[in-house]
Amino acid sequence: MKNIWLFCMLCCVCMMAQAGTYRKREVSHPCFITTNTSKIEIKKIILTDEQTQVDAVLYGQPGEMAVISSHTCLRTPQQEFCLREAEGVSIDGLTEPEAIPASGKHSIILSFAPIPAGVHAVDFVEKEEGWTIWGVQLSKAEPYVYVPSFLQTRVVERSQSLPEPRLKTGKSIINGYILGYDSQMGLDVIFRHSDWLFSDEWGKTVKVRQDGSFHIETDLLIAGGARLQINKAELNLFLSPGEEMTVYIHLPRLSMSASHLLKNKYVEQQKAWFDGGEELLNTELATWKYPLAVDDEADFVNKTTGMSDEEYDAFVQDRLNRYESELKDDKRVGEAYKEYILANLKVNALVLQGTHGTMPEEVDSPYVRYSSDYMTYLQYLERDKGEMQDVWEDMKKARSIYRNTVKEERMSSDDRKVLNLIGQSEIRTYVKEKMQAMQALSERAKASKGYVIAELDSLVAGADILPAIISQHRGSAILVDFWATWCGPCRKSMPAVRLLKKKLSTKDVVYIYITGPSSPEDAWKNAIADINGVHYRLTQKQWEYLCRSYGITGIPGYLVISYDGKLQDRYVGFPGVDVLQRDLLRAMN
Repeated sequence: MKNIWLFCMLCCVCMMAQAGTYRKREVSHPCFITTNTSKIEIKKIILTDEQTQVDAVLYGQPGEMAVISSHTCLRTPQQEFCLREAEGVSIDGLTEPEAIPASGKHSIILSFAPIPAGVHAVDFVEKEEGWTIWGVQLSKAEPYVYVPSFLQTRVVERSQSLPEPRLKTGKSIINGYILGYDSQMGLDVIFRHSDWLFSDEWGKTVKVRQDGSFHIETDLLIAGGARLQINKAELNLFLSPGEEMTVYIHLPRLSMSASHLLKNKYVEQQKAWFDGGEELLNTELATWKYPLAVDDEADFVNKTTGMSDEEYDAFVQDRLNRYESELKDDKRVGEAYKEYILANLKVNALVLQGTHGTMPEEVDSPYVRYSSDYMTYLQYLERDKGEMQDVWEDMKKARSIYRNTVKEERMSSDDRKVLNLIGQSEIRTYVKEKMQAMQALSERAKASKGYVIAELDSLVAGADILPAIISQHRGSAILVDFWATWCGPCRKSMPAVRLLKKKLSTKDVVYIYITGPSSPEDAWKNAIADINGVHYRLTQKQWEYLCRSYGITGIPGYLVISYDGKLQDRYVGFPGVDVLQRDLLRAMN
């Protein structure tokens, strides 16, 4: 009888375990895949039969009220586990909330419905504020990420020497893969670059395909730094004009390296792998902990608030000295990495001191041009020493031209004269290219509401023709329409294309119309008044080359160009609105 009772008890235990209601487990500092917020982090998860307890930390300004939405939940693809109770935080503000203390962080405890056994990860979702932490692990393991075998055998090697910091205009291309990404996640990816023409760093939103891949192209005047911001984490990059690189990003490790609670564990784990484009230096930037700016640390502003100018200068200098000492003694890092980090830190420290008074000295390094603060540094040198060093005189002219052109939406004759006074030919070329790109953007904006006549130099020939036409529209899907004023099927297709434009009115599509000299100029100008888009009338040689090279054996003919400038589809004869709509939507991704 006793044996039967024990057998029954064991069966009950097994059944309860299989049903997912019999266990207790604690997970401290759980790993996660990515997050769109830095306002809350999970310190511990306690799973029991009765509840799922989440011990978390709220981050904010001292005195900020600790409030959380009643719609907060833990989520799996199949269901949501609702918030039941909370300690240390007011639900919907219905009770008097506590204030975040002077430390800027506040511990809270949240109780959710119990999660069944067999669930390995959940998303934490605060619906009111839009906070989401994706892929919170219910074990101590990292989120699983497929890393290709050819990357797994690589080790971090030390970089040897930085390239010479000379002016050289060119395009830098980045092909990327975000490992661990799922299209159901919200991913905000921004490419940031310090362009000498601009007073501030500029950012460009990056389109990420469903498979986690992306493509970036940017014009450079000189090699140097850029940043890829993925949600709340950042990956520093070193780019060179005319070079192409491929980067494979470990999304969970990059995300966790920016976490308050997990940073110490992941800040010096390799977060990306590179092919091409200074891959050794870029790999070190994606692995080691050293910042590129003295004020990068999160507590810098709080610690320096209220300091006198002398105290501020001493504080900045002390941090710079500390980083210099650590880098000098660090045998793991390469010489190029050391030189690059130190050049950035030294220039940044002087610029910070210059914002509070006079810069105390100059930087003695051939790599100062690689600093994102270099233009401000030259500006302060002129202010404090009354002299213009390096390229500052030319860049002042270039910046003035750029500002005026943005304001007036065209380059004036006076600015053209100033452009010719710029001594450095590379800077002159760079400004001209930027003005052409700006003109193309202006034409695109006008073409979306009307028609724009664009001109192609008659000297542009052969394989350069199509790139010259589409180059300023990279990042958009492009429909190239070959037509003529005398072509009946062309005119018949125009109303259908208008319907296509209406369907895709919210999408980033550029419509380019190309004709040849067989369309009389007066008739062409009259006809395009009703055709919104960018219009080219080419020479006979240009027209014949394009038609021959791209298989346009009759008109109307169409080319669909993807957002990265590659030919995707070609049609002779109108293929229909649905076909072109499908192709253009695919060309955006």
